[in-house]
Amino acid sequence: MCSFAQGLSIMSASYRQGCTDGGRRRDLIGQLREGTRLLPPIREGVDFSLNTDDSGGDRLSVVIPAQNEEATIGRVIQEAAKLHPSEIIVVVNGSTDRTEAIACQLGASTIVFEEPLGTDVGRAIGAYATTGDRLLFVDGDFHMPWKELFPFSEAVRNDCDVAVNKLDHHLGMRAPWNSVTALKVALNIALGRGDLANASLVQVPFAMNRRALAIMPWHSLICPPKAYAIGVMGGLRIKPVHQVEVDRMNRYRPQKHARSGLNQSLAAMQIIGDHLEAMYAMNGKERMEEKG
Repeated sequence: MCSFAQGLSIMSASYRQGCTDGGRRRDLIGQLREGTRLLPPIREGVDFSLNTDDSGGDRLSVVIPAQNEEATIGRVIQEAAKLHPSEIIVVVNGSTDRTEAIACQLGASTIVFEEPLGTDVGRAIGAYATTGDRLLFVDGDFHMPWKELFPFSEAVRNDCDVAVNKLDHHLGMRAPWNSVTALKVALNIALGRGDLANASLVQVPFAMNRRALAIMPWHSLICPPKAYAIGVMGGLRIKPVHQVEVDRMNRYRPQKHARSGLNQSLAAMQIIGDHLEAMYAMNGKERMEEKG
């Protein structure tokens, strides 16, 4: 008999129709869920909200996954700190450079894995470790000015449960749409929310409150379109709140983004697989399994 963690990996693989999975350590997530593995010790950082009047009565956590990001992680943390969060959690995984040391020097809390965790897994683990009332997610490989992040963290106070990047202008820029854009729109239509256009959790920044994390649990975040589908079906208020052109900021990685003779890059194939997985998550039985 296979373990719970093995069962999740087998189940997700059958849904993805051979699409790449970004090296995700689904086994590790399964082990955390079934209690057969514990998180590495968390090195506690500082409370950036101390002595400010900006907390608004609740606490903000910022989650940053990072792998060999010593060139950028400092600026990412410095900009996030200007939002006065109670904690900044950097999930360092598979790093051989000074990412961890820089994060510690700047007061961030760190969770360190020697091995790479794969796409989105660090983000999910960061969500698992947070203590704040609001969660803001950014990436470690490019920085955004704090003024671009502020609308997301503010929106989930009272305006919505999940605040996502507003990129609907892309729909008029690209004709025909590429497969990833088409799938984002198709997923929203299938969910009965065509009004959300290409809204998605695929791109950072995005933010959520604790109600959202209860509906789409931390472990679902390893597959952002699936988490998004679970959230919409769970009645969460999802709103595109602000436009940040992350496509121009994201670091180009040839091993992920180059097509190299393929019809789709490995990154695109992974996102396509994620949307297939999200379609299966629209089945009530799997939603029960996800929340288990």
